[in-house]
Amino acid sequence: MSRSRATTLAPSRAHGRHARDAAPVATPRPSPRALDLALTALVVAASIAVFHGALAYFFAQDDFTGLARARGLAPPVAFPWRWLSGQAYFTVMRGVADLTPLPYRLVTLAAHGACVALAYRLCRRFTAPGAAAIGAVFFGVHPALFTALYSVSGIGEILAAAFGLGALLLATAADARAWLALPVFAASLMSKESTLLWPLALLVPVWPRNARPRREIALALLGLATAYAIAFAARDVFGARAGVDAAAPYALGSGGTVAGNALTYLGWTVHIALPLVRSFTDAVDPGVFAAGGALAVAWLAGLAWPALRARGWLAGGVLFALALVPVLPLAHHTYHYYLYAPLASGAITVAALCDSLTRRPGARARVILLAACGLALALNGGALVHRIETYPFLDPELRADATVDRARIAANAIGDLRAASLPQGTELVFWSPASIGRERGAGADPARESYWETNVRTALSDGLAVRVCVPQVAGVRFVRAFAPAPGDRVRWAVYLPNGHVRVATQAELAAALAARGAR
Repeated sequence: MSRSRATTLAPSRAHGRHARDAAPVATPRPSPRALDLALTALVVAASIAVFHGALAYFFAQDDFTGLARARGLAPPVAFPWRWLSGQAYFTVMRGVADLTPLPYRLVTLAAHGACVALAYRLCRRFTAPGAAAIGAVFFGVHPALFTALYSVSGIGEILAAAFGLGALLLATAADARAWLALPVFAASLMSKESTLLWPLALLVPVWPRNARPRREIALALLGLATAYAIAFAARDVFGARAGVDAAAPYALGSGGTVAGNALTYLGWTVHIALPLVRSFTDAVDPGVFAAGGALAVAWLAGLAWPALRARGWLAGGVLFALALVPVLPLAHHTYHYYLYAPLASGAITVAALCDSLTRRPGARARVILLAACGLALALNGGALVHRIETYPFLDPELRADATVDRARIAANAIGDLRAASLPQGTELVFWSPASIGRERGAGADPARESYWETNVRTALSDGLAVRVCVPQVAGVRFVRAFAPAPGDRVRWAVYLPNGHVRVATQAELAAALAARGAR
């Protein structure tokens, strides 16, 4: 009996060995957590790669206001209005980096990377990993984010969106961590008001079963937003109510303003293919109205598709709209970077569309399609960002994009002034005969400040940049003609449109002008 069993088993072992040799080897599938981590790393890396050019630039424009606050050269931000991004951030960074721009820009890119990772996590509340990655990439490499990433002071947009996304993720958690959404959302509001209306989305039945916010948390967040809005309006922080004049910086427009802004922002959202983009001007853009209208119609039509609704199509659209509504009435502020928070949450709609369209192909085909889509978005974003960064202005030494152009101008001016070894207490007078002559040659009114003069003055924040970066300078003024002023500490900064400066005493400059006139 034992022999018979042995005889029977011997062929079985041989057959089993051949069967194992012939059978295909199963490939271990990555765990969902490992896949999420890998895709997060990929989308963050793509986003940083697209905007890494920002690391090369100096400070510019509004950046100097934040730097000045940290040094007591400008009034501090009134708590809590943008206190985190406008005061605390620059105070902390002063101790870390002082006046070296690179660390500030590294923090900006790191914050953007964190925001992209959070956008991926929010998309994952609704869709599979691959589709969520496409949604996050669409946001992370979008060219509308250019100014937010290339301007140090753009940190407010990024922090507001990052904390806002964090608050949404916490509020939709299933455990006690959900209450942490309150302080995180407060941090978002203290960075910028972009996410003020997001708590409303928590009261709308657009969340999946495993991520439905508790009603008491949603109401607490809405109460916090309401209290902030009431206090903000009562203080009239930006003078919108007091500035009844139509030319006031934060003046509110009519229904036509709202419609024009809405179509512009919607158009900018989808009008991003490199061959189609002809300009990147921050103003109402009728050239993209058709694209904006098409996007609105497509989103409304998509509500009729159950597969889209089940994957967050409504949630993404609601969050996008709630982040955009506060800026639509602004008559003089139509900026690409106002799309930062809307795109961060609107990534859900892109993820929903990708997930719905790639349901039927097999697993391998699905991976190939999604990978190709992500690569195309990243390459297009990188090419368009490079074009924005390098596109020349009328003067080939200048750049068409104001953020880049004025950072270059400020770097030239501050570098030359630092090399000039100015005495303590210098009163610096900026004058640009080259700019004035160029404008006169173009037939402009000689009594008005030329564009070239305005550009340099704005780049240096009306001289505040000089006082911040060259501490021996006590005062700065810009003039349009040479007229000697009393005092032995007066120095003349004769500048070119590109910001380069030559410093001279009044006597030296008077002698040089007399010699030129004698010729």
